[in-house]
This record gives sequence, C-alpha cells and structure tokens, in this order.
Amino acid sequence: MVNKTNNKSSDAKKEAVVFLLDQFICDYIRNEWLHVNKPVLPQAQELGVHRHIIKKIIDDQSYRVPVSTLAIICFYKKITLSDFFKLIEAKYGSRINDDFVLKTKKDA
Repeated sequence: MVNKTNNKSSDAKKEAVVFLLDQFICDYIRNEWLHVNKPVLPQAQELGVHRHIIKKIIDDQSYRVPVSTLAIICFYKKITLSDFFKLIEAKYGSRINDDFVLKTKKDA
C-alpha cells in the first residue's frame, strides 16, 4: 500500500531556482540598454522583441531570457552573443559562477 501525503500548505509555497547569471543578464540589459522611465513599446521595437519581454526584463530579476531572444537583442544592438557575454564578464566577472538563489513563487 502506497502512503500518499498531500500537504497543500507546502505546495502553496514552491521554491524557484534563480541562477545568478540570469539575473546578471537582465540587470545588464536593464541598466545599460533600457530606460525604466521611457515607454516600453519603442524600446521593444528598438531591440526587435515583444514589449512583454522588455517588461519582464525590467520587472522580474529572475526572468530567464531565452538564448534566441538574447540573440535577437544582440543583433539589434549590433553585437555578437560572444561580445555580449564578454560585456557581462567585464561587469560581473568576479561574481559569475554556477550559484543560484531560491525564490519562493507566489501562487495566484
């Protein structure tokens, strides 16, 4: 007989893994290429992505930018992905590693 324990209170607070590199990527794009006080749509058009992606980068430090999206942004910024990661390394170099932080997800 299988004993199933369904603890709804523990299910309500799920932890999400946030890799620091994801955070550094969003921080760099937010701080170097975006303007928080400017309208989102023109900035999205300038970077060749949907406005929701720009909002996620601005609002959510744990957003994981897909590599394909990052490649599009770099294309519109006229740099290669390797050059982008060199910029990340130059800015955050000593802090880049495989670490992550746990972030509790909020259930809707």
